[in-house]
Amino acid sequence: MRRVLFVVILTLVSSFTLFAKQSAKEEVVFDKTIHDFGDVMCENKDYTCTFVVENKRVKPLVLLSVNTSCSCLKASYSRRPMKSGQKSEISITLQAGKMEQGVFRRVIELQTNAGIFHIVVKGNIHLS
Repeated sequence: MRRVLFVVILTLVSSFTLFAKQSAKEEVVFDKTIHDFGDVMCENKDYTCTFVVENKRVKPLVLLSVNTSCSCLKASYSRRPMKSGQKSEISITLQAGKMEQGVFRRVIELQTNAGIFHIVVKGNIHLS
């Protein structure tokens, strides 16, 4: 009997945790999660793209940090809390001169008070 009760409680807790994570993901909406820079010349030039994030939560959304996976990417974003219904931009700058020739795919981690999210930039670096 104890074993059955333990399994039922464990299942309920797991279901609740999964539901909470899924609902947080649905309440934070991005206009896109992948940006393709396409063919980029390897020169001392910066290329920028923008991701728009919208807060559909009841509580304010705060971007705590934006972590890029290499020194060739720089991120700029507002640290102000976004009220429900507000949008904010995350600007990612690719410094092509710091990269080597070839195909690239970089994951950027967004840490928020609603969880961790990922966006991706990709492309192909060519020698000038």
